Amino acid sequence: MKILFRCDGSIEIGMGHVVRCLALADELFDNHDCEVSFALRKSELAIKHIKSSYPVLTSNENSFDYNDWIVECIRMSKAQILILDVRDNLSRSDLIHIKKKSGVRVVTIDDPEDKRLESDLAFFPPVPQVQEMGWHEYKGKLFVGWAYVILRKEFNKYYPDPNNDTPNILVSMGGTDEHNMTQMAIEAFNLINHKVTVTIILGPGYQFENTLRKLLFSAQFKYTIYRNPSNIASLMSNSNLAVISFGQTAYELAALRVPSIYMCLTEDHYDSSMLFVSVGVGVNIGLTSKMTPQFISNNVVSILIDEMKMKMMRKHAKDLSISDLKDLSHHILRNI
Repeated sequence: MKILFRCDGSIEIGMGHVVRCLALADELFDNHDCEVSFALRKSELAIKHIKSSYPVLTSNENSFDYNDWIVECIRMSKAQILILDVRDNLSRSDLIHIKKKSGVRVVTIDDPEDKRLESDLAFFPPVPQVQEMGWHEYKGKLFVGWAYVILRKEFNKYYPDPNNDTPNILVSMGGTDEHNMTQMAIEAFNLINHKVTVTIILGPGYQFENTLRKLLFSAQFKYTIYRNPSNIASLMSNSNLAVISFGQTAYELAALRVPSIYMCLTEDHYDSSMLFVSVGVGVNIGLTSKMTPQFISNNVVSILIDEMKMKMMRKHAKDLSISDLKDLSHHILRNI
């Protein structure tokens, strides 16, 4: 089976869509003998990240027509399945045109846009927004659940619970952290009187490392910085608590059973994070735009000193069955 992924990643939009598409691509390529290609626009960071593993088709933005470009990418890759993970206003009518011109079958991932109604398969995590979207016109197959969260395989391995003498706090704000939420978290930790160590994970698109290191020069805690580490799941699993920008990382940490504090960039992220709060694996402290370092510090301390709460958060996370790429892939290949 020949499969074309359409996604993007950049400093502005982050790398979450790219990361999960690569995870699914690896499953389809490694375990189902599928031929995989990617189609990307204006995504130098993402193109560099992907092209070492899979062929990448790019757009000519000087004379760009979305429909024609997608159809041409399908033709060049000879794709039978198009997997979409984009939020760039590709319309429902566009997708009707693309399907008619190419004969391709369409899978969409966690898609709030109207084009989802023309997909053949749609996969979503069990966030509350899914049922609010409206599906009465949908003729494809809808799959909603923790199993349809797409994670890299290293997040489904077993890691022992951490055994740290001093609580270790993980800071991970995504692949790009355009708003430098990492610095805000570090400023907050400098206000904590409790003894902690901090693990800081910077993504490949992080632009503020020099400023961050200057701030850390006067840090009141021990810390370690990792930039785009290859063993990220292992590093995360050794954390007693995580402070993160809500997004793909929240699902990864839930799979690793790490209690988490979510800082949300948007109202949509805030709404989605309430799923994690409702199952007892994390704490939402609101929109980043309304936070101060002192506010973050107070929330971190309140959880750190509540050992029973953190223990229960780990227990609740163990009860979840997150990300079954084998099952998801079988649905794609059997229902298309």
